[in-house]
Amino acid sequence: MKGVKVKYVNPEILKELASLKPDAYNRMRGKYPKSEKWLSGEDYPTYNQLIELSKIFNVPFGYFFFKELPKYELPIPHYRTIENNHFKPSEELLDTIKFAQRVQDWARDILLELGNDKIDFCGKYKNNLDLYAVVDELKAIFDVKEGWTKSIKTWKDAFRYLVDKAEEKGIIVLVNSVVGNNTHRTLNVNEFKGFVLYDDIAPVVFINNKDILSGKIFTLIYDVVHILIGESASFDYKDLQPANNKIEKFCDKCVAEFLVPTKELLEAYKQTKDYRQLAKLFNISQIIITRRLCDLNLINKDDFIKFLQENQRKKHNKPVSKCGNFKETLKLRLSKRFISLLKSALYSDIISYKDALLVTDLKAKHLFELIDEDT
Repeated sequence: MKGVKVKYVNPEILKELASLKPDAYNRMRGKYPKSEKWLSGEDYPTYNQLIELSKIFNVPFGYFFFKELPKYELPIPHYRTIENNHFKPSEELLDTIKFAQRVQDWARDILLELGNDKIDFCGKYKNNLDLYAVVDELKAIFDVKEGWTKSIKTWKDAFRYLVDKAEEKGIIVLVNSVVGNNTHRTLNVNEFKGFVLYDDIAPVVFINNKDILSGKIFTLIYDVVHILIGESASFDYKDLQPANNKIEKFCDKCVAEFLVPTKELLEAYKQTKDYRQLAKLFNISQIIITRRLCDLNLINKDDFIKFLQENQRKKHNKPVSKCGNFKETLKLRLSKRFISLLKSALYSDIISYKDALLVTDLKAKHLFELIDEDT
């Protein structure tokens, strides 16, 4: 079997994969200089070479024998700030959504087995797009009061606080910058900032950890608004701007009002027009305050976008620290709430450790470490 050539391989599949994944195609050519003949049908790879190709192109082994590749389509709507007809979701986005769906399916089954009911706020405003009612609901979910930003010490702490509160209320929050636990497959923040998978028992939100902190806070709240109106979606939210869509614009307004209320900002603006002073007054990032000034036509949109992009460049040019806590990273990637559900399910014999390993893609050592400690 080792040196036997597999003549039933469909060369058209190889051609299509080469076109869809140029980086993988180049790796194939680098490893197998004569692979061009495989694409033309003049020659065929061996069984072992096919196994390696399935890893290089990140596709199941059986795909090489199909008449055509399965269609790469998103299972949820994807909203882009700048619309065009050339969007093709990356495998990283598709696989991340699949992973989140797997988490959601298991979480829903566990919750039902444990006797949980529907979450009362899920889909509550589906037929009632009332801005101020939704903002009040957000305050209840995140357990904050009017002027809550003024008591924040750091926005890193605020982000973790908001995530914890969302999870306390039943929302599973996944925060990651790679596909699952594969550090070789990074997520593109320009493709998507996050997504939400609506469910009235186990709603899941995903936040692209490649984004700047202001963007992650926006995305978290934005996702929760989607849960309140009962809608699944992914979005790129380019330059902190929503897509040209009624629902997306409504979600955006709710997030903005929740972070910096219009009435308070207009009153403060009468005293000072300096965005730095306003940011200090509301104890909020300069990016968010300038975004709100842009919303109210108090600064030019082009000036805001220029300011935002400059801040993004500064953030991405900073050296990346390599000394993170792996266990804490896993808690973000898998959600403290979901880890807690797995723990309950394992101790109640609802699922096996084998099932838990399959759903989390973790090594046994790391799973045991998470399960054995209080989450």
